[in-house]
This record gives sequence, C-alpha cells and structure tokens, in this order.
Amino acid sequence: MNNLLKRTFVMCFVLTLLTCTSDSAENELSLDLNPSQLNEPCVGQLPITRVINNGTVSIDFKVIDSDGVVLVDIPSIPANTTTSWASFDEGVVLFSIDTNQTLVSDDKVELNMESCMAYEIEINTNNEVVSYLPIYL
Repeated sequence: MNNLLKRTFVMCFVLTLLTCTSDSAENELSLDLNPSQLNEPCVGQLPITRVINNGTVSIDFKVIDSDGVVLVDIPSIPANTTTSWASFDEGVVLFSIDTNQTLVSDDKVELNMESCMAYEIEINTNNEVVSYLPIYL
C-alpha cells in the first residue's frame, strides 16, 4: 500500500510537469526582437526603434541626431505595416514622422536615447502618434 501511494504521487508530479506550457506573451517578444536584442542583462546594446503604422496614409520616418545627421531613414511606410527594428547611436535624437498628405499633421519627438533602450512609435487610425515613451530592454 505504501508503494502504491508513492507511485501515485510520482505519476501525478510527472503528469503536472508534462502539461505545463510556456506563456504565449514571452513567445511574442522573442518573435519581435532578434536574439542579440534579448541579452540578459542588456549591456552596451545600441538603442533601437521601429514604426507601427496603423494609420490610413504612408509616412516617412527619420531619426536625426543633435548635429542634424540622419541616423535612420525609412521612406514611404505604407498604412497597416510595421517596420523592422533599426539601431542607431546613443544620444539626444529627433524622431520625425512626416507625410505629404493634406489634413495629416507631421510629428516630431525628441528623446535622449541610451544603450539598451527601444522606442516603438505607434500611429493610430487617425494618423496620430500615440506612443511617446521609450522602454529599457
């Protein structure tokens, strides 16, 4: 009888381990960033950015440093698309969203980007930037 209880406990424990699955939110993050951007802990990684254009018009995106040098230039991002991650040097940079469409305003955001930071710029269905805060990786 004693062995039967031990075997039952072991079988329940093994079945519990076999039925565990990973969290799908963790899987989505690994699809968004490449393996070099998932270092734990992040050390010395250049800042990164991308654009999620949920708007109705195509946009032009630039990252410009304090000297006026264009660090990232992604022209004509179509509506309902997401760009790849782009890296750039640390420092104070200007994120510029421009379009040649009438009745759609351009937007500029200036941020001090340090190593291990990411800035995901989201544009909503009204063609407005709705994200203004970077995150630390």
